[in-house]
Amino acid sequence: MATFEATAEAAAKNLESGRTLRELSDLFTPMAIRVAITLRIAQKIDAGRLTAEALAADTATDADVLERVLLHLVTIGVLTRNDRGEFGLTRIGEDMLVENGKAANPPWLDLNTVAGRAELAFTRLLDVARTGEVAYSAQYGTSFWDDLTRDPSSGTDFDVVMAGGMERRIREIAEAYDWGALGSVVDVGGGNGTLLTGLLHAHPRLRGTVLDRHAEPALRTFEDVGLGERATATTGSFLDPLPPGAGGYILSRIQSDWNDADVRTILSHCLEAARPHGKVIVVDEFATEEGVRCDSEDDLRMLVYYGGKERTMEQVRALAADVGLSVESLRKAADWTVMELAPAEN
Repeated sequence: MATFEATAEAAAKNLESGRTLRELSDLFTPMAIRVAITLRIAQKIDAGRLTAEALAADTATDADVLERVLLHLVTIGVLTRNDRGEFGLTRIGEDMLVENGKAANPPWLDLNTVAGRAELAFTRLLDVARTGEVAYSAQYGTSFWDDLTRDPSSGTDFDVVMAGGMERRIREIAEAYDWGALGSVVDVGGGNGTLLTGLLHAHPRLRGTVLDRHAEPALRTFEDVGLGERATATTGSFLDPLPPGAGGYILSRIQSDWNDADVRTILSHCLEAARPHGKVIVVDEFATEEGVRCDSEDDLRMLVYYGGKERTMEQVRALAADVGLSVESLRKAADWTVMELAPAEN
């Protein structure tokens, strides 16, 4: 999560660079970039299709329209164009091809993916302000989560994005808490099993289950890494009652994706499944303080995609208290926190 100082610094740079309100609010630049990413323009240029005609033929688009989009990308410094009408990639344009040494094409910018489609729901932000409805549902007539369930490939893409953010923190999360003492855990909404795999490798006594909308991705992960005897996965929803009896119920990067009522429901189901001696463990990055949401972009995404919000630790603690859970311990895991919850004493 960006710090408040970094956010202020970015604002100051915008002022120093002379960027105008018009430049900060235009829609044609981000849409042109998204179209280029969706059509894999960078990859096709890299493969030798350099003219608008060649690129249009390879993307089943209109050559004149595509050229006009590409010329705007030249204007803003994403592409180059020589006297022969051949397009190339600038340093910025190469980010569409490779990012941090890995193949790029980020799914949240690809208009064919559920995450890319979700970005278009920002055009409903005024409606959200007026009505409180979820922008994604208003835009498409269905929830983000239902779209993931209906389209397994989108669900897989989403799991990969979530796993990418988790992989950088697994070692710290595994070391921050004595997971092995729980005996068994259910990773509630655990996606493709990336977090649970890391915990099982670090704690040989631990066994675990992923519960998510599709069990197959996690089952494949466990089979691939040789954890089939200690890990399994089941299909389900944390908005429904959960399988009881595990030593711990993990909620990792879940609380920000839902509104307050749904978070209470999720925590309540975890509590009921964990009784009488189990733990509910929230693994997440929290907003820093009430009224200051440092990562304002992510906070707005939570709002538009799901009707959720980036919460402070105290806000999550209060929602937990509403359903009868109290904080037993807090442990830092790099920039994340492991919050251990247990049934509150009456």
